[in-house]
Amino acid sequence: MLVNSLLDRTDRVRQAVAGLSVVAGLGLAVFTALNRPLVGVGVYVVGVAGAVFAQSSAEMPVYDERDEAIAREAAQWTLTVFGWASAGVFPALTVAWGLDAFTWQPWSAAIALFVAILYLTYGAVLVVLQRRR
Repeated sequence: MLVNSLLDRTDRVRQAVAGLSVVAGLGLAVFTALNRPLVGVGVYVVGVAGAVFAQSSAEMPVYDERDEAIAREAAQWTLTVFGWASAGVFPALTVAWGLDAFTWQPWSAAIALFVAILYLTYGAVLVVLQRRR
């Protein structure tokens, strides 16, 4: 079968999962920006379903402990970078707003709210994990 021959090596499965994930995310973003949200969601669902299928149909382990450690480190660095950026950007924007040099737009307010919710979620998960151990 063609799918089995394309996905018979770990590196090919990883490439397929990565490629389909990128197509899913970019498709959602681009079609949403083009005011075609249902097409965007359709591309996203097909891309994610394809990535899940590619990984689940592999006859060998696709990711191992090393990959999990790398993913954890990437998540840690991502949160660190966004945390430090947020620590500088949002107070600066608030000062600019107070000086009438900046106006909160729906998109900027949404980003600020998302970042706040992200870190509140992180804090809640941290508390739960600390209590479990």
